[in-house]
Amino acid sequence: MRSSCLLLLLLHAGVGAGDPSADVEKAIAPIVVAMSAKYNCSFSVALLGAGTSPLRVQKAAGVVNRATSERATTSQYYVWGSVTKLVTGSAVLRLVSQGVFGLDDAAAPLIDPFIAKMQKTDPSQNFSSMADLWGDEVAKIRVRDLLGMTSGVPDYDTASPSGKGHGDTFRADAYAHPNRSYSPAQLLSVPWCATGSLLFKPGKCPRLLYGNCYSSSNFVLLGLLLAGHASAAKWTTYDQGDALAPIIGKFEEKIKFAVTGAPAEYTSVHGYDTTSYNNNTGAIDITDISGVYGGWTASDFTALAIDAAQLAQSLYGPSYALVKKELVDEMYSSSTLTGYGLATFNLTRLTPNDVAYGHLGATYGYQSIVVFVPSLNLSIAIATNIERDEQDQPQDAFCGIYNTAKAIIEGKPVPTCTFKPGYFNAGCTCK
Repeated sequence: MRSSCLLLLLLHAGVGAGDPSADVEKAIAPIVVAMSAKYNCSFSVALLGAGTSPLRVQKAAGVVNRATSERATTSQYYVWGSVTKLVTGSAVLRLVSQGVFGLDDAAAPLIDPFIAKMQKTDPSQNFSSMADLWGDEVAKIRVRDLLGMTSGVPDYDTASPSGKGHGDTFRADAYAHPNRSYSPAQLLSVPWCATGSLLFKPGKCPRLLYGNCYSSSNFVLLGLLLAGHASAAKWTTYDQGDALAPIIGKFEEKIKFAVTGAPAEYTSVHGYDTTSYNNNTGAIDITDISGVYGGWTASDFTALAIDAAQLAQSLYGPSYALVKKELVDEMYSSSTLTGYGLATFNLTRLTPNDVAYGHLGATYGYQSIVVFVPSLNLSIAIATNIERDEQDQPQDAFCGIYNTAKAIIEGKPVPTCTFKPGYFNAGCTCK
């Protein structure tokens, strides 16, 4: 992946007296520059903290547009891919906490009315219920299963995390039709998703997350659930920003949700696909490809890195501004089996001595990571404008930046850390 990869890391800490921001910024600056050179991309880093010793750090390095050599700054928007699931997931969980429905309630009765409404608006839609797409077994899918990737619903997104396999059908279609903005109905009804049956029995993922259980289709369905609850006239009029209403004043800039259009309409940061999914031999600039935002409520969050860190801080942090503590605890605790909880990855593999959780973000041309470390009340957001087979660059940067920042916060020597690559199973060890 050859591109400018912008890394934004925001750190929040409640340890010690005073503000360590200046020391942390000085210490991580060379790491950000080194990561940019290593991966030939731009990084934007933001660290955000709270408590008696708040931390706020932002750093950027690299080039965001190869054609013009424009340099990265911390005021540039990035495409965060599946980090969108934190917004969608927290909105669903807030409805659970309000008693609108339960985690173990059947999902289809909450979603099917809006699917039927969509069909009345668009007669070309060839299904009016989840059962039309995947059979009667959908009756066993709970809200919990959609949030936790245990529904058995096939994925519309055919990218292989390993970069291997028979190719990437959806990516090929998006690149062949750069002006096509995909509706939820189009996503769910592609032949490789609308297979007539589920991949496995709901609630019983037979493989670990690194297999075939992760499906962004789950969060497209949750988007339909939310749109129906909001009485939206159609899917395009559902305001995803409503999910952030409790914390909207905390953001530095407005969060953008790309219902239609290409990245060029939302950011000046170009994204570059250098994966082997379609036997690519060089970087493809995807900035004008609308399919980058194909995932809707699964993958259309566009924001500054500092604001991505604020999202994590508000969701997982001690204020519990978006979701009640007991549900936040379950978001993480339910991740012990497969590595994925409720709209949340277990990321303790990247923090050798600390619990950590959050979400990876990947879409065509951009990859990122958002992490919260509860022991430090620290949120970290890292965005890049390059896509690699193993999504290793945001995790590699996190390994060095997090452990450096932690050492400074705690007044300890900065360790030497080693990153082990891997898409969902990368690791970080320090001495």
